[in-house]
Amino acid sequence: MEYQLTLRLANKNEGYSWLFESPEDTMPLFDEVVDTFQHYEADDMETFIREKKKEIEETGSSHTAQIDVTKVEPRAIIRSASYKEMWYEGKYFDDILEVLTDKLGPPENQQFE
Repeated sequence: MEYQLTLRLANKNEGYSWLFESPEDTMPLFDEVVDTFQHYEADDMETFIREKKKEIEETGSSHTAQIDVTKVEPRAIIRSASYKEMWYEGKYFDDILEVLTDKLGPPENQQFE
């Protein structure tokens, strides 16, 4: 079982991910990234996320940057639901990717359906 930290831009079908062997390796890093970008958060995050999810449901797209942690079974096609997630305006995607790449090295590029 592996844990995956994923950063994706919701209006594209691709993103970047890093794999870890345990939640102890992954969760503190996720929390550190969220702390680093706290100043990018919307004033009312619950409303922001709810509105962006609705936008995705209605239009199939939203210009948001999403970061999440999921458990991944290498032999299975199914990913579990996110353990943790955070959403930001899409304009912050490149900044977040740069910080993650500096901390973790080059990511794997992924295609999403």
